[in-house]
Amino acid sequence: MAPDRTMVVTADPAPPEWAAFLAASPNATLFHELPFLAYHAADRFRFHHLVVRDGAAPAAVVPGGLVGGERPVFTSPVGASVGGPALAAGARASDVEAIVAALQEHATTHGWGGLEFTLPPAVYAPEVGDMLSFALFRRGFSLTERWLCPMLPIARAGDERHAQLFRARFPKFVRAARRSGVRVDEHGVEGLSAFLNVFDQTYQRHGVAPTHSAAEIEDLLGRFPERIRIFLAMLDGTPAAGLLVFLLNPRVAYTFYICANSDLPKAQGNLVAIAGLLDWLGERGYSWLDLGPGASLAKFNDGVMFFKENLGAIGHTRDRWRWSIDATHH
Repeated sequence: MAPDRTMVVTADPAPPEWAAFLAASPNATLFHELPFLAYHAADRFRFHHLVVRDGAAPAAVVPGGLVGGERPVFTSPVGASVGGPALAAGARASDVEAIVAALQEHATTHGWGGLEFTLPPAVYAPEVGDMLSFALFRRGFSLTERWLCPMLPIARAGDERHAQLFRARFPKFVRAARRSGVRVDEHGVEGLSAFLNVFDQTYQRHGVAPTHSAAEIEDLLGRFPERIRIFLAMLDGTPAAGLLVFLLNPRVAYTFYICANSDLPKAQGNLVAIAGLLDWLGERGYSWLDLGPGASLAKFNDGVMFFKENLGAIGHTRDRWRWSIDATHH
């Protein structure tokens, strides 16, 4: 059954309107911000951001782009980890279904092949919950991929929050490392050179390329100095570990990179850095630390999952939903 209300979709959003809408949206993230997406080279993606309007007022904004040739698929996000519609405050289930229907109508009118949204775990936005994924399901979208993201719940009160979470011998390792002099400091771009020491070593050791270049990390730190931070575990002036942390919304932080100095294994830099980060976030009212995907349909990374579960992480899913115009839909 189609929604009773008709909304319209427009492209080429005005950045001030977009930014003001995100500031009030209950499920917006840093990955929805246009300046974040603009760090990419101009020719890397076919960005085509959308605004869904209920009359003149925006009901949702959808960062994304067109992927593919003759009949491209509108994909959200491109150039980020999660996306999908950011909703207006107070959106009801009927509103969300009307938003999805408007996006489907827009895709059909423009001859696109379909729509694809990658949504964050529902705990990112407790005010929205599963309302958006339910609307996608009702409107004929299929769940095509899931990533299991270990996430650490953060206590609002107290200190030494890691001691409530870390399993096995991890709390003991943190105490010993701190006694040996390991300290955690928070930084902006001024901490980049020290972070790059462990960042470069980590990726050389694993033999894979990181998502971002050093220049791109520097650019992002400059674009969002309050929302992208570096945490360094230092021992006698040497970085033992480094975290690049994205403050995605007022509730959730995301460790995009967790890097350790393999020359200082006894420093337990990763554990000390995460322990310090948990207290820093808890003092600022954050509820969750997303440690990034540890398993997907294609790969179950046993070592990563075991480590993050020993930190006390709980698995939540990042889900990809797809709707093809050629498929049967409501």
